[in-house]
Order: sequence, then structure tokens, then C-alpha cells
Amino acid sequence: MRFFSIRQNGKLYIRLLLGITVSVSLFLMVSSFVYFFAFSRILQEKAFESDLRNLQQTSRTVAKTTESAQTVSFQIYRNSSIAKILYYSEPNAFDVQAAMIDLGNYLSSMPFIHSIYVYNSAQERYYIAAQNGQRGIIGEDELMDASIASILEDYQQYRPFAPIPRTIMASERFPEETAVYTYLCYDAIGLEQQINSAVIVNVSAEWINRELGSNGGGRTFLIDDRNAILSVDDLQSSGLDTEDAAIIHASAQKEESGFRIAELQGVRTLLSRTSPDQYGWQYVRMTPYEEIVKETKELRAKTLQIASLILAIGLLLSWLLSRYLYAPINQIESRVADLESERRNTSYAIRQNALLKLIQIQDFNPQVQLEKLKRIGISFDFTKPYRLAFMRLDRFKESESLQSKDLVTFKFAIMNIATEISSRQYGVDAVDLGDDGILLLLNVPEHASSELAPIGDMLAEIQNACQEYIRMGLTIAVTPPSSRPEELHALYKQVKEATLHRFFRGRACIVETDELQLEPVTKYAFPVAKEKRMLDALMSGKTDEAKLQFDDILSGTSSYPIAVAASASAHLAVSLGNMLAEIERNGLTRFGSPLRLTPPRFEDYETLEEMTDGYYRFFDELKDTLVAKRSSRQEDLILRITEMIDTRFADPNLSLNFIAEQLDMSTYHISRIYRQQTLTTIVDMINQVRIGKAKELLGSTELSVAEIAEQTGYTSSSYLHRIFKKLNGVTPAEYRSAHSAKQQPGG
Repeated sequence: MRFFSIRQNGKLYIRLLLGITVSVSLFLMVSSFVYFFAFSRILQEKAFESDLRNLQQTSRTVAKTTESAQTVSFQIYRNSSIAKILYYSEPNAFDVQAAMIDLGNYLSSMPFIHSIYVYNSAQERYYIAAQNGQRGIIGEDELMDASIASILEDYQQYRPFAPIPRTIMASERFPEETAVYTYLCYDAIGLEQQINSAVIVNVSAEWINRELGSNGGGRTFLIDDRNAILSVDDLQSSGLDTEDAAIIHASAQKEESGFRIAELQGVRTLLSRTSPDQYGWQYVRMTPYEEIVKETKELRAKTLQIASLILAIGLLLSWLLSRYLYAPINQIESRVADLESERRNTSYAIRQNALLKLIQIQDFNPQVQLEKLKRIGISFDFTKPYRLAFMRLDRFKESESLQSKDLVTFKFAIMNIATEISSRQYGVDAVDLGDDGILLLLNVPEHASSELAPIGDMLAEIQNACQEYIRMGLTIAVTPPSSRPEELHALYKQVKEATLHRFFRGRACIVETDELQLEPVTKYAFPVAKEKRMLDALMSGKTDEAKLQFDDILSGTSSYPIAVAASASAHLAVSLGNMLAEIERNGLTRFGSPLRLTPPRFEDYETLEEMTDGYYRFFDELKDTLVAKRSSRQEDLILRITEMIDTRFADPNLSLNFIAEQLDMSTYHISRIYRQQTLTTIVDMINQVRIGKAKELLGSTELSVAEIAEQTGYTSSSYLHRIFKKLNGVTPAEYRSAHSAKQQPGG
């Protein structure tokens, strides 16, 4: 399983290549460390062997030099010329000259000899033959080599013919000190245990050290028979601190040659030593450990670099090769993934469409349909006991404001909640019916009818869960159990219509169709008399009476199928629409086009309570509109009458009856309204306008009263005379005379 998992996620080849690359790199790294430590050990031994050979060579050179120095010393002692300056207290000049010539010959014949001293205590003189520096006959107080006097004085502290490592300053011209091995040969000792004469041979340490060779930054030390640690190069004190000197002494205490790794002068060091020679001397070589393993470290670094390079190249090749090898496989996998994704995306739609067709068709072969359903993963079996539950979304008009995909998401969530809750007791499939409908197809488990909880409790749980989690209410209707496939379509129609009884029962109700006892539609008769009383009450402004009649009409449909309530509501809407049109035709008011005031529609409301509120508002608005329009119509009538009087006052026919005929209204109606609005009669208003015009003509023209009567609409001058005097208290002639008198100057 692990292999196939790796194979499927596209990492098989890359992991194989990575494993090989990492294994090779790891092998190189581990082997490089193993080889490093092994080679380091070998190099330590090789370095020790090399140092030991050099140190032993130095020891042998010192031994050979000692033999040569002994031979020279014996020859000098036996030389008759030199014996004179050794033993005579006052040798003559010729003897001294001959002795010095012989000393010079000895010095010239042996290049390793730095200088030869012949000491005569009686003369208190040194006869010196030297390669450089102080030479000749030197008094004790003139000798630059002060340390030789100390050696001669303490000669008992030194073994005869044993090398004495020391440094000498040859002369003031050569102030630097020279490292030499001094060989002391004395023969004559006085009664006071003091040397009477001695031959001193100084061998150059540089000549001995040439056999030692050079080995990088290492240093060679000499531990003499007095445990003094001297540098072989200059025979000076080693300059080591106490801790380092203690480490060297501890290593030198061992009799056999060997080596150890120690920390000297803050540096890890290979410390090689020789075994003590015949003089009790030991040679110690300090070689920095880094110099020994330098090449090995370089090799290790190169190996690690190669391993890292192999790892990097391997990683890159693994990635590239894996991509190359997987290119066709990835294409196939991509295509398969696309097909699987397409199948997953369409399988839901396929199942939904199959279930929709199933509940809509009436005649079908049950076995064929079952096979089709099983092939697409639908478990609903209508040949076994089943129930249908229709869920209708409450306040769907408000939900329609959501985007289409959001509404689909909410309905999908409702279906999931309902499926999860229902699956505890039933086999369930859910169908999205579009708009506000969802259908649950519930298979009742066999031999479990008595153990099932009441279906109403389960449906109530679905309602509560949807309200809690997605804030959506549901009205649910459910059918009784059935095992007959041919009843599926009829039960679907029945349960769908049952949810519409939410109109009477209210939202979030649960309707069981077998308990819903309804009268046949054919038994319903629309109450025309109640409708007429409602319309009459509306026309007369009695909205309370109209509301009571409306309630009686709608409540009378509750025991019938919902189609009866819809039909009754539509009948009322048509009647009210006709009433509004009749009001407009009679000129009582105009509602605009299209009608601003329209009767409520049944399909706009989910419950009777909401539709009743809508009709109540409609009745109140209609009443307010009629009252407002009626007041406005009376004002228009007054204006029309006044305008007619002002424009047609000269017409003798202008009268109350004439105006009523022109307005197509009764004289009683217009006179009553005019008097209510203006507090005067139409006849009085006609006379006021005519007399006003007559006064204007009397004052501005010379027309006779008869002519003025004709122009103001009176049939005779006497009638004008009578009305003029009634309204003004004077006759027309008196009014003209008075008006003329006012216009004369000084009048």
C-alpha cells in the first residue's frame, strides 16, 4: 500500500533516485571520516618514525663526534709541540709558535671543530685555535668564553669526554653566541684537586644538526643528563612554560622511544621521543598535528566536496529525470483527474435529474427504473415501503433577493441537514425541485415500523436545525407509507399541494396528508352576495364592513383544496379591479395608468394573515383616495362654474339651469355644492358679476342704461334698474351722476 501510494502521488522515481544519490553521498562522507581517522593514525606513526630516525641520527652523530673529539684530544696530548704549552710554565716563543701551528692544522683538518682550547693553569693562559672569533694566546682575564672557566672549576660535575652543550661568544667583534658541544680532556690534576692543564674541543652544533634535517614548524629539544630542556638548534633553554615542560619530562621518563598527542603551547602536537643514549640524553621532537594531517584534511575536504557535488547533481538529476519520466504519466493522470472531476461534478446533477423524472412520470416499469437508479448510485426503492416529505422554504420571496448560486448553496445545506437527520431512521434521497421546493424520498426499514420515532418529531428536528444553522424556516408535508410504485406520482402531487396549506396553518407547520380532510372543489360556491356587500361598503367608505365581508369570504375556503382559496382571491381581485375602472369611468377619481392602486394577488402571500393585512391596507388606501379625490372634484366644479359666469355673463340665457345643463349635473346638486363652498348662490353670483360690469360701463362710457343692460345680459333696462338699486342702493342714473361729479376738477 505504501508503494502504490508513493507511485500514485508521482514521487516513486524521484525517491528512488534520491535514495541512490543520498546513499552514495552518505557513503562517501562516512568513508572519508573513517579513512581520515585511519590515515591520521598512520600518519602519526609515520611522522613519529621520521622524527625518531632524525633524532637517533642526531644521537649517533653526537656519539661519532665524541669519538672524533676523543681522538683529537689524545693526539693533541701526544703531540710533543703542544705538550710544551700544556706542561711548561714558561715555554719559549718557538715552542709556542710550533704548538699553535699544530693546533691550526688540527682545526683545518676537521671542519666540524669550531675551536680548540689548550689550557695551562700555571701560565693562566689559553692557547686558542678557532674558526672565527677570539684566537691566539689569551689570558684568563681576557677570555670572552666565560663559561669554560666555570666548567674547568667544576670539572667534577662533568663526565670526561662527554659532550657539554653550551653557547659561547667568541669575541667582541662577534657578539652573537654560537652553539657548541664541548669535550673536556684533562690529565694533570694538582694536589688541590684543580686542573693543571686541559684540552678543550668545541664541536659546532650547527654541523651536528645538519643531520637532523628540517621538518616544517617542528622543534627539537635535548634533555641532558641534568634534566635540562635545551633547544637543539641553539642549545639555549627551551623557553617552555612549567606546564609544557612537565608534559615533556613526563614523556621522557619512559625508557623506550615512543610518541603521544599533547597540547603544547596551545597547539595540538605530536610529541616524539628517543630512549636515553649512553650519555643519559634524550631527544624530543615537537611536530604540529595540523602539519601531519594537513594533506589528509585536504583530501577529506575534497571528498566532502565531491560528495556534496554528487548530492547536488543527484538532486537536480532526480528532479529533472522524474519530471521527464512522469511527463506522460502526469498527462494521463491529469486527464483521468479531469474525467473524475467531471464525473463528480455531474453525478449530482445526473442523480437529481433522474429523481425528478421518476416523480414526474406516471407509467413506468419498476424494475427497469430501479436498475437505472442503482447504476447512478441512487438507493431509493419504491417497491418497498416509502414516504414522501415535501419541504417548502418559508419567506421565499425574501430569499429570492439572494444570488442564484447562494440560494442553491442554502438549499444544498438544507438537503444535507435533512438527509443526515432522516438517515438515522430511513434510507433517504433528496431532490431539489427548484424554486422553494425540496423533496425527501424516505424508504421505511423493513420490520422496523414499530421501532421508529414519530415522523413528526423527526421533521420538527429538521426544521429546528435549519433555523438554527442557516436561519431558514421550513413548511413540511409528509405522506403515509406506501409500497405501490404507481402511486409515486400521485403522492408527489398530493404532498406538494399539502404544503400550500401553510396559507391557513401558518409558516413552519407540519402537515400529514392522511390527516388533511378536505371537501371536494365541486362543493364550493363563491359567496356573490358577500362580495356585493363588500363592494358597496367600499364605495360608501365603510371599510370596516368591507373587511368583515372579506374575512368571511376567505375563511370559507379553508376546508377546501388550496386552489379554491386561490380562485376566490382571484375572483375578488377581478371584482375590485372592475370597481376601480368603473370609478374612473364615472369621473369620481383617476388612479393613473397603470393603476397605482391594485388589489393584492394570492401568489404574493404565503399565509392568509399576510394577505388579509394586504387587503386591509388596500381598503384603507382606497378609502383615503376616494375622500381626497372627492374633495378635489368639488373644487374643480366651483372653478368651472365661476369661470363660466365670468366669461358668459352677457348671455341672457346664463342661469342655474343653463349651467346645470352645460355641466350635465342636476341644479340641486350644483347649487348645493356651490353654496357649501362659497356661501352664496349661483344666481347671486351671476347678478354680482353683471352689476359689476354695469358699474364699469356706467363710469367709463356714455352708453344708455338700455344699452348697458343688453351688454350685461339683462333682457330689459327695468330689470337692470331694479337689481342695480337692490345691490347698490342707488339707480344706474344716480350712480353715473355721482361718478361723473367725482371726476370733475374740484369735485
